[in-house]
Amino acid sequence: MTSSFGALNWAVLVAFLLGTTYVGHRLRGDTSRLDGFFLGGRSIPWWAVAASLMATKTSALTFIAVPGFIFAAGGDLRYLQITLGMILGNVLMAMVFIPAYYAEKIYSPYDFMENRLGTAVSQIARALFFAGVVLSQAVRLLATALVLSVITRLSLPTCIVIMTVFAVTWSIMGGITTVVWTDFVQWAIYTLGAVFALVSIVGAVPGGLAGILEIADRHAKLALIDLSLDPSKTYTLWVGLIGMTVFELGQNAIDQVVTQRALCCANAREAQKAVYASALGALTFYLMALVGLGLVAFYALNPPQGATAELLVSQPDRVFPRFLVDNIPSGLSGLLIASIFAAGISTLDSALAALSQTTVAGVYQRYLRPAASERHYLRVSRALILAWAAVLGGLALVFHVYSTQGLLDLGLRVPGYVYGALLGIALLALWRRGTPMGIAIGVA
Repeated sequence: MTSSFGALNWAVLVAFLLGTTYVGHRLRGDTSRLDGFFLGGRSIPWWAVAASLMATKTSALTFIAVPGFIFAAGGDLRYLQITLGMILGNVLMAMVFIPAYYAEKIYSPYDFMENRLGTAVSQIARALFFAGVVLSQAVRLLATALVLSVITRLSLPTCIVIMTVFAVTWSIMGGITTVVWTDFVQWAIYTLGAVFALVSIVGAVPGGLAGILEIADRHAKLALIDLSLDPSKTYTLWVGLIGMTVFELGQNAIDQVVTQRALCCANAREAQKAVYASALGALTFYLMALVGLGLVAFYALNPPQGATAELLVSQPDRVFPRFLVDNIPSGLSGLLIASIFAAGISTLDSALAALSQTTVAGVYQRYLRPAASERHYLRVSRALILAWAAVLGGLALVFHVYSTQGLLDLGLRVPGYVYGALLGIALLALWRRGTPMGIAIGVA
């Protein structure tokens, strides 16, 4: 295998993966009970949960697709309008749903729906969750695997296998406790990595940040607010205030990948602090937007040549990892690539834990083995983590072959297919209103 990544970078990347695995092993929770495996015994500190929420919702998609979106022809800062809704959605989640969820001591929002509206409604919700999370998480897996493919020149299937192996290992090792603590470590690493990358880019452009903004302005990259009422436009102020608020509220309240973390705190007050603090994750979008503007300026001053130029035109999502490999000193670039890995794996292991819990509680325990021991359900949970990893990997390949959209648009579009219906069910459960037939018609 030939690669510009280099032996030192490989050593740093492998050390990161093995080191994080060791931390996860040391901090693993009680995996002898379902409550410990899936909720960490409801004893994880709120600040660790907040970091895990930010890591889970950010993902490698933010680190790869946001700079790529700005760098691509026609890209600018107008997508930042969605961060308004990200903040509002977290506030509404903490105020409206957290107290109700903790009052009923549930494992998932689908248990809450079942308690209030019955089994049929909860099964509709679980089916929607499976559809939405499998599609959206496959996109995120693809985004991170693309980074590995760029830097190593390994085939994409090989890259997907590498990603899933570590995500599966961390998920099985210690359940949600290991996932949360490895998320915490990864969040710290990728935030510092993004800051260092930005400092490196600023130092490489004459005039620093002012020079970057001047060049970005010449390339029409600084447009920020769009008041258009045209429904065909993706990023407008109204999309940010209304659409993204509903999206973020739905992600927090009914997507078990995210909600599961909020249920790991000792009480509702601690969980509310975690959700409020996780709204700071919106700052990551601003950080990566500055990175994107920096890349526009850097490549305007240092035009890429040959195959690299063709790659960045046809696949702008790869601009940030390509810059790291080509322009950051060996060792440091390995650490920065590791930070992108951190973002990707933190989202994938979260998804695997949530899919496993929802499958065991909503399907296996209910229909196949309703009276088995807790130890048996734990074994099945671990097996399901492996099975769902295979599903996500296969679907990521499908997206790679057939999708013609940018990763940012695709990653935001896919969950929206089910979030609206799921949030509607959750609100009806909050008000204890609705029948299975009426809700099924509404979902359709």
